[in-house]
Amino acid sequence: MTAKLVSSSVAAPGFFGLNTQESSITLAAGFALQADNCVIDKYGRLGARKGWSYLTSGSTGVTLKGLHRFIDITGAETILSWSDTTFYSGTSTLTTITPTTDNTIADSNWDVATLNDKAYFFQRAYKPMVYDGASGTLTDVEDEATYSGTVPNANIVLAAYGRLWAADTTADKVTLYWSDLLDGAAWGSGSAGSLDLTAIFTQGADQIVGLGAQNGQLIVFCENSLVVFSDTDSQETLDPATLRLVEVIQGVGCNSRDSIQNTGTDIIFLSDDGLRTLGRVIQEKSLPMRDISKNVRDDLVRDIHGISKETIRAVYSSDDAFYLLLLPGYQRIYCFDMRQPLPDGSARVTLWDNQTQTAMLSLPNDLYFAQADGIAEYTGYTDNSTIYRLKYYTNYFDFGDSTQVKILKRIAVTVIGGSGQDFVLKAGFDYTDSYQSYPAVLATRTVYEYNVGEYNIAEYQSGTLADTTRASAGGSGEVLQVGFEANVNGSELSIQKMDIFVKQGRIY
Repeated sequence: MTAKLVSSSVAAPGFFGLNTQESSITLAAGFALQADNCVIDKYGRLGARKGWSYLTSGSTGVTLKGLHRFIDITGAETILSWSDTTFYSGTSTLTTITPTTDNTIADSNWDVATLNDKAYFFQRAYKPMVYDGASGTLTDVEDEATYSGTVPNANIVLAAYGRLWAADTTADKVTLYWSDLLDGAAWGSGSAGSLDLTAIFTQGADQIVGLGAQNGQLIVFCENSLVVFSDTDSQETLDPATLRLVEVIQGVGCNSRDSIQNTGTDIIFLSDDGLRTLGRVIQEKSLPMRDISKNVRDDLVRDIHGISKETIRAVYSSDDAFYLLLLPGYQRIYCFDMRQPLPDGSARVTLWDNQTQTAMLSLPNDLYFAQADGIAEYTGYTDNSTIYRLKYYTNYFDFGDSTQVKILKRIAVTVIGGSGQDFVLKAGFDYTDSYQSYPAVLATRTVYEYNVGEYNIAEYQSGTLADTTRASAGGSGEVLQVGFEANVNGSELSIQKMDIFVKQGRIY
């Protein structure tokens, strides 16, 4: 008697993102064991990420290390950027800004904040500098006409609630400083001041790593704790004259200044045990946190402990609804989809490899990367005209019976986009790295716009192209894994559905 075909259908492959944390055989079908150079699109499909293309014209030979969006009082925008030793303005052309400063600049780890028509540059062991958009000059803060007190040579600066907040000098990592209202040069007059957090820490020594602001509260991110400040009126602003301690959250801290990103409703930050959000419940004034990287926690923790924390960069894009965590030492980005959390509170995760950028900047309707020859834009489907490889692999299937051999007969995949696209289907058995490959090609079709093709002459294909490709396959084993690989070369590409057909063999 001929055994009948048994099928397994994955309706939205990779919709739950990567999961390298749990046993692969027990994972839901929507998880992936590999998802390289992918994103979860707004329709819930796993598809190719966009690539990047230079905005800066010509080969500059300038390796940028940082970007800042400066908005002046009229609303005009200037993109500021810097390398290890030089500062620039502009995008298509980089115009050098020569600082008037006592600093001998050799490092690029600047933290930058805009306050009242000026941009302030802070870096540990350097005199803070200020960029004046009206004159296009970059000078030491201490040379400002309104300068008072002593501006801290801090590594952290935040513009919030109408003033600058700073912390982390070479000699003092526990004091929080703030400037006068609307004046980033006044540190010894008006409402400027400072606070030593030593007496606030509940479990011994700690040190400040970063700062954040949310809904009238100031969040001080320390290595082993989070300190939350508010004021007595509990409004959407904060007056340091009536500063009060709201909460000290012990047992979780932040290990990277530039991982801290405000989404508008939440703050995301990197801790020693993964990526977290404050997840603030405003009505109850409580701060429960969730681990949004729990499905890749071990991999992420291994990676972040293998590189310098000061090189880690992050960005949140509201347009793309993702948080990107860049680890330049590995040329790797963890992409966390923030549209909707999974039932356990974690985020859908994919990985981007061969990422050569050193910094990122989110703008309204755009995303910029600092690259070796200037500023690049997140756009298109090549990396500066170079193809990149999309890879997706399912978890392992046992078709409800782990004791019977499965004989693979056929794989069918429905793909969106990529007219004429070459790709390869992969199949492997029993947790090995050896895969059978089944090359395939999507049908070549044209999307006709309304009134472009003549009626009844050209086939009218509206919207996004879709094609289902079937491949006869072989091999056998107790458990099965299927993969999809394609070179992304200028066209959008996503996976809508996968169907796997097997015959059941003998029982072990």
